[in-house]
Amino acid sequence: MTTTPDPTTGTSSRVRQVEAIANGTVVDHIPALATLKIAQLLAGSSDQVFVGMNLRSNRGGRKGVVKIANRELDPRTLSCLALIAPEATVSIIRNYAVAEKFVVPVPDCFEGVAKCANPNCVTNHERWPSRFCVVSRLPLVVRCGYCERSFTGADLTLI
Repeated sequence: MTTTPDPTTGTSSRVRQVEAIANGTVVDHIPALATLKIAQLLAGSSDQVFVGMNLRSNRGGRKGVVKIANRELDPRTLSCLALIAPEATVSIIRNYAVAEKFVVPVPDCFEGVAKCANPNCVTNHERWPSRFCVVSRLPLVVRCGYCERSFTGADLTLI
């Protein structure tokens, strides 16, 4: 929210940059360039989704916000989210209030959520589930369990 002066009264009023939801999930502090990728990950065909891009961030710079009404995220979706935006925060909204708030949990290993970016990796030629182990959390770097190459989350394609 930002505070802006009302030109008619001279008093300050709060202006929302993104509409509130009654129940659902809010993913905040998304890197600005990853906002649409997160929206695609979260949005189902019948979901009501609100997207805010290039919003001012108190942490500095710009951020994205994605709100999805009437749905909470499952562990697999949170794992995918951790690959794309490991510093994002997730808020569970119930009755217009924040019931839970947490930083996206980054697991020690990601299994079956992304395709290895190495075209010669066995997972791209045979029916092996992908497996990436975390090498570094900040910035997020993962290593393929098969070809042992390292990648950032942005290098990988979600499956």
